Amino acid sequence: MKIYMIGNEDETVGFSLTGIDVLEVKDEEQFILICREILNREDAGIVIITDRFFEIFRKNFSQILKKKAVPVVVFVPSFDGIHLKRSIKEFVAGVVGIGLQQLQERCNLKIQILL
Repeated sequence: MKIYMIGNEDETVGFSLTGIDVLEVKDEEQFILICREILNREDAGIVIITDRFFEIFRKNFSQILKKKAVPVVVFVPSFDGIHLKRSIKEFVAGVVGIGLQQLQERCNLKIQILL
């Protein structure tokens, strides 16, 4: 399995130095085309994407990922700052795929997040 990183030139340079396969994108259209290609690759294990593309990704690919366990998609802060503003509760719910309240009710659990 491979790790891929998608972002602009400034955001991908550090990842390329670590040996991660990087794919530079210049605009939304190119981002969508590259994501479509990467998400269909059999060798894609982890896809790292800068958070500037989060909304575009969510609109175009979130339904596809719900049906697949691999690849794992991770969003990292963009070079020019964080674009994705979510609370820790929303972040965990997105990662787990279920709201914490629903999880607590279904499993009769008491979940407490300390920061």
